[in-house]
Amino acid sequence: MAHPMFFLMPQWQGSPSARAMQLAEGADLLREDLPASALREVPVPLEAGDAMGTPVARLSSLVRAREAARTAIEPALADGRAPIIVGGDCATSLPGLEAAARSVDRLAVLWFDAHADLQHPSTSPSGSASGMTLRHALGDGSPDLVASPTIAADDVTLIGARALDPEEADELDRLRIAVLHADAAETGADSLRSAILERIAGADGVYVHVDLDVLDPAEFGSVHSPVPFGLSVAQLTDAIRAAVAEVPLAGAAICEFAPADSHRAAEDLPTVLRTLAALTSGTGSRPAQAGAA
Repeated sequence: MAHPMFFLMPQWQGSPSARAMQLAEGADLLREDLPASALREVPVPLEAGDAMGTPVARLSSLVRAREAARTAIEPALADGRAPIIVGGDCATSLPGLEAAARSVDRLAVLWFDAHADLQHPSTSPSGSASGMTLRHALGDGSPDLVASPTIAADDVTLIGARALDPEEADELDRLRIAVLHADAAETGADSLRSAILERIAGADGVYVHVDLDVLDPAEFGSVHSPVPFGLSVAQLTDAIRAAVAEVPLAGAAICEFAPADSHRAAEDLPTVLRTLAALTSGTGSRPAQAGAA
């Protein structure tokens, strides 16, 4: 796909945080730095929503937002444009992932996240959809959120995960999902880049999911659940640039930008824009003011 289309989706209902509305505030900041000609806004319900008799918190609003995203993305997909979803919780990644999976024969999925997002609705401690996103993408979980089409576990690479529930660890083993343990203290950019390129070799397109908590808290603090010993910004952007230079970008999501205040926002917004610039570096189009990585 030659050029991306950005979809601003300020969904907060999938987050377990008591400060989930900060995601909407983060989305407002991103709006100012995205090119208006390549930006579409996905309407997200204002209300929290209800569980609809399921273990998934706020499910009714999540379903409505997902359908709105699917509708918004379809014209871009028809024009051969890669959807990049920004501004919400991790569950916003699903509609873009579905679109990417429909657009190519073999989709490689790079899942940059401090968490595995493999919780099951029946056992999730919070009931929050963000922690179930990859599980739903693989075809398991709540019928209302299971991806269509699903993705293959063999084509998924989990990068930077370091906060796993025991059930998630069991699921990773059962599905044999590849995991790259790449904390900033022990793994250099070259080795991470090489491992990623090996994983995506032969794919027709790559989907890149970025939960910003994959980054080390010393470099990025605008997330609800910081986890020590994460990737550096340079590692993340270098790995993404290498991936999209090797395999065409089929879609992406940048999730969980939740600045606590204006000072934190000013400090961390450039990192989000650098990540967007890395995603679009292989397409000849990038967001305004994104800067070099």
